[in-house]
Amino acid sequence: MRRHLVGFALLSLTATSAVAQRVVPGAVWRDTSGKVIQAHGGGVTPEGAYWYWFGEDRSQDLPKERRAVHVYRSRDLMTWEDRGRALEMGEPAEYVAQYGTDWQLERPKVFVAAPGSKHRYVMYVHLDAAYKAAEVGVAVADRMEGPYTLVKHFRPLGEESRDIGQFVDDDGTNYLIFEARPTKGFFIAKLSADALEVVEKTAFVPAPLEGGAVVRTGGLYFCIGSHMTGWKPNPDVYATAKSLAGPWSTFQNLAPPEMNTYGGQSAELLKVAGRDGRPDAVIFIGDIWKPQALWDSRYLWMPLQVRNGAMMLPKPEPWSIDVNTGAVKIFHTAEGVTE
Repeated sequence: MRRHLVGFALLSLTATSAVAQRVVPGAVWRDTSGKVIQAHGGGVTPEGAYWYWFGEDRSQDLPKERRAVHVYRSRDLMTWEDRGRALEMGEPAEYVAQYGTDWQLERPKVFVAAPGSKHRYVMYVHLDAAYKAAEVGVAVADRMEGPYTLVKHFRPLGEESRDIGQFVDDDGTNYLIFEARPTKGFFIAKLSADALEVVEKTAFVPAPLEGGAVVRTGGLYFCIGSHMTGWKPNPDVYATAKSLAGPWSTFQNLAPPEMNTYGGQSAELLKVAGRDGRPDAVIFIGDIWKPQALWDSRYLWMPLQVRNGAMMLPKPEPWSIDVNTGAVKIFHTAEGVTE
C-alpha cells in the first residue's frame, strides 16, 4: 500500500538550480523542462545510453476514470527528460461490470524481451478493482517509450497479485515479484523469453511484505519489502540468499526502526555496476506517499550501504553518481562535506 511523509530536512530542487546535478531525497523533483515529475511507484529500466523511469502519473487534473503511466529518460540518473505518457487507459469494462468504477493501475515495471520477440518491450502493472481483482496487466510496445497497449490481465501462477516489482539477473533473465496476500508472502517468478508469460515459480518468500524488490551484488541476492500498515510508514526489512531460489535469511531492518524508512516505501533496487575496482552502487528507489495529495507525493532515492553481506539505508541526504563507474558522492548537509 502507501506511505506518507515524515519530517526530515528537505532541500528544494529545480531544473535550473545549482544543485541540478544532485538527487535530493524528498524534495520536489522536476524534469528538464521544470515540471514536477509524475512517476510514482515506478521502476527504472536501462537501455543503450539511457535509463528509463516509468511510474504512475498522479497528476491532479487526470480524470478519475482514467489512469496513466508516465516515462522519463536520463543519461545520469539525476536529470530527467519528460517523454510523455507511455500508457493511457480508461476503465476496463469487465472491471466496472463486476466491481464498479473503483479501479487501480499501479507500480508499472518495464522489461526488455529477448531479441526476436514479437514485442521488444513489455510492461507489467498491478491492475485491480476495489482491491479485489488482484491481477497483473500486461502491455506491449515496439519502442521503449511507448505507446504501450494492454493485451491481457491475469493472476500470475494462479495467485492473487498486488504490489509488483521487477528483477533482471546478471544473465539477463527477467523476473516478476508479486505479493500474494492469502499466502502471507511474496513470489519471485521467472518470465518467458518474450516476457509475456509468468512461467515458473523461482522462490516463495514466506513473509507478509509488500513493495518487494531484489538485487544481486557482491555474490549475494538481497530482497527487501515493507510491512502491511496501509498509509502508515513502517521499517522496511531485507534478507539475503546465495541463490535466488533461497533459502533466504531472517529479515533485518534496513534502517533504524524508529525512522520508519524515513517515511518511504520500497519500489525497486537499482544496481549501477562498479568500475575501476569500485563495488556496485545500489540505489534504494522508494516513494513518500501523500494520500490526500497523491500528485505531490515525493521520491526517496538514496544509495544503500552494502558491506559484508549487510545492507543499510542511510539518512537521506543530497547525492550524485557517476553512472560510468558507480562512484557515489554524498553531500552531508549538516557538516557541509562530501564523500
